[in-house]
Amino acid sequence: MNESELATRVRALVETMYGGYIGGDRDAIDALLDPDLTMFDSASPALISGMDELNAVRAARGNPSDDAPAAHTETGLTAGLFTARRIGDVISATWWLRIDAVDAAGAPVIPEVVRNSAVLVDTDGPLRIVQLHEGVVQHFGGPEVAGLPTV
Repeated sequence: MNESELATRVRALVETMYGGYIGGDRDAIDALLDPDLTMFDSASPALISGMDELNAVRAARGNPSDDAPAAHTETGLTAGLFTARRIGDVISATWWLRIDAVDAAGAPVIPEVVRNSAVLVDTDGPLRIVQLHEGVVQHFGGPEVAGLPTV
């Protein structure tokens, strides 16, 4: 399988994962993650090791302070610029993610832009993510970062 075909497989996995996120379907996401996943999540400065730690980060993300209204509501995720290559039994992949959102009044805000890298295992079943690194390059509301790719 060439790099273009691998990138197509990774794109399908990522689009399923982000579709689950926007749709609130945690099971759809978790089916794509290795139970021993390691992850640098944009919502947590610490390395996440395994599903219990990921679920703790998710729980904290879902419970903003009662005193602080949500600054924005995510309305769409667009992934693009995929790369993938096989290294032995794993696939190394990268992609960019644009997260569109609106503020509390419903007005669009400058999107968040995140670069991602992942290691996936390719077994007889579907691809699974064993390591994921999210790096926010542009935060919601700006300032806008010059020179980012269009996603």
